Amino acid sequence: MAAYVIKSWKAQTEPIDDSQSFVQIEGRAGGFLSWLLSLVNISPTISLVVSSEKITFAEGSLAGSLRYQTPLENTCATFYGYTKPWKEAVAIGVIVGMVTLFLFAIPGIIVGVLYYFLNKTLTVGYSDMGGLRNAIHFKRSLIEGQNIDEAEAEKVCNIIQNLVDAKRCANGSGIKKATP
Repeated sequence: MAAYVIKSWKAQTEPIDDSQSFVQIEGRAGGFLSWLLSLVNISPTISLVVSSEKITFAEGSLAGSLRYQTPLENTCATFYGYTKPWKEAVAIGVIVGMVTLFLFAIPGIIVGVLYYFLNKTLTVGYSDMGGLRNAIHFKRSLIEGQNIDEAEAEKVCNIIQNLVDAKRCANGSGIKKATP
């Protein structure tokens, strides 16, 4: 699971632009070197674009690219979640604290807390009727200044699910109320 940093995050219940997109998420590989390479479009990237007709998921790397287009009516689930690296943060903090014991372990505490906050990973994704799961795993970026949280991830899932439900009802495959 490669974690990306978010370059751009747009999610609205109304179309964002002329392409009728409701969600546009773009990410790049993390790190300063990747940021420099992204300025000339060389960095590995990932994107998720949701329109009123389809979901487009694209991944690019130095070796090539892959793009999925899934019609909304073939989307069966959306998901989001997060992982917190508290075990790794504690271990790193203890190790740095032991090495810097003469400084009362303060550097270990600082390094552990920084590691925790910079490596918390959020996930947003969807699965199609064939069982294929596509997801973006992302971390906080200090360079881009994007601070996306669970509430924003939930908003994206709700937008996608509402579009899927509307598409299914419009095509006659949704659940309809019984008439008396």
